[in-house]
This record gives sequence, structure tokens and C-alpha cells, in this order.
Amino acid sequence: MSENSRMARYHSDEEPEPQQQQQAAPQPAGTYQRRPALARWVAFLILLLTVSAGLKLTVFNATYTAGVVSRSTAGEKIINHVNDDLQNLGVSGAPVTASIMQPYLEVGVAQLYGQTADVTVDTTELATAISTQAQTMGVTATSGMTTAIAKQAKKRAKAAFNTTAMSQAAVQVQRAQKIDFWVLLATVLLLIVTFFYAMSVHHIFASLGAGLTLGGLLTGAVGIGGYFLLPYLITSTSRLTANLLTTIGRSGLGVVIFAGVAEIVVGLVVMLGHRTFRKE
Repeated sequence: MSENSRMARYHSDEEPEPQQQQQAAPQPAGTYQRRPALARWVAFLILLLTVSAGLKLTVFNATYTAGVVSRSTAGEKIINHVNDDLQNLGVSGAPVTASIMQPYLEVGVAQLYGQTADVTVDTTELATAISTQAQTMGVTATSGMTTAIAKQAKKRAKAAFNTTAMSQAAVQVQRAQKIDFWVLLATVLLLIVTFFYAMSVHHIFASLGAGLTLGGLLTGAVGIGGYFLLPYLITSTSRLTANLLTTIGRSGLGVVIFAGVAEIVVGLVVMLGHRTFRKE
């Protein structure tokens, strides 16, 4: 038997090598696929939603803004004037505090947003504070005294937000409020569409976790940047008005930053849970 024939039989006994070893095997249907573009899109929507909703609930909310104003320098001046009016009526000791004055300041703040300022304010808390302080001084607090102070408090609050500088700022605030509303509405509609798309590709929790984490980071960055740049963005002829608007804006941005941090934590938890259940 020749050497060539022996070699032929040897090679014939070997198993044939698989074809196209270097080609990747096709993934079976239902295999998990990463979608970073979808996660980035969700993060962008989370950023818009957090900022627009946060500003709507804080900066563009008369009740919240009145609380901020009551604790500001401008609010303290108004409160001091009201206490001076009360002292002229025989009750000293400054019984009118920031929490008592907040509903009256809300009447003035409403002018910033183009809302009606002729609203009825509950005077129960004011009457209780005046009556308690009057008793400690041995003075009788009549209902007429409470009514007079309530009217004076509302009048001073309206006057504080009815200046020329405040009227000019109100135009800018109302324009920003409209933009914020339309951004919020568009973001909600886009989130609804994105949710159904993520559901169709079975990528809800993966996109949600990554989107919340990245969106929280972006929200925090935008909030911190706005916090420090806000004084340079507010233009007003009055320094008092500019300082007041800066205080209001920074308070709202502080809430936005906190929401961004919360989104990062929730996003990491969702990502961890999704990875754990996917492995199982």
C-alpha cells in the first residue's frame, strides 16, 4: 500500500471542520439587546420633565413663592411694617410672623403671574395672634382692629409687587411661565409615545433605569449651573427686585437639584433590579 493511500484513509477518518467558524452565530429570537440610544432619549425627556414640572410647582406657584418671599429680606420688611401698624394700635411685640403673613403675601405674588389679586384671606390665624399678644399686654383686641390690620397687610403686600420694576419683571415671569407649560405638555406627550415604543421592544425597565440615572445627572448639572448663573440672567432696574427674583429662582432650582439626586438613586435601583432579574 502506497504512502499516498494511507494518508488519504487517515484524512478521511477525521471529522469535517465546521464551516464559517469565524461568522457569529445568529442570536435566537427574544435575546436581550442593549439600546443606548433609547436610554439617552429617555434621559433627555426626564431632564425636561423634572425641570419643567419642578419650576411649575415652585417658581411658578404663588403659594410656594409667597412662602419663599415671607422668609426673604423683602418679606421681612413687609412684616415689620405690618407689626408697626399693629403697634400704632396699641399691640406691640411683633405678633405677625412669616407664616401668618404668607397668605397676604400670596395676594401680592399673584400679580407676578397675571392672576387676580382680589381674593379673600382667612384672618383666623392673624386674629388669634393679635388676641394672644393683646392679652399679655392687658389690651383688648377688637374685631375691628383685626379687620384693619388684615386690610393693611393685604394693601402692603399688593404695593410691594405693584412697583415699576416688579411690573417689568412680571412680563418676563409670565413669558417664562408659558414656555414652561408648553415644554411640560410636550414632554408628557413624548413620554407617553416613548413608553409604548419601549413596551413594543420589551425594553421598559432597562431604558427606565439608565434614563433615570443619566437624566438625574443631567438635571443636577442643569440645576447647579442655573443656581450660580441665575443672578447674571435676571435683569432688573431695581436691585431689590433682582435679589427677590434670584431668591425665588434659587429656591426652585434647589428643589430641582434634589429631584435629580433622587432620580439617580431610583435609577440605580431599577438598573440593579433589572440586571438581577434578567440573569435569573
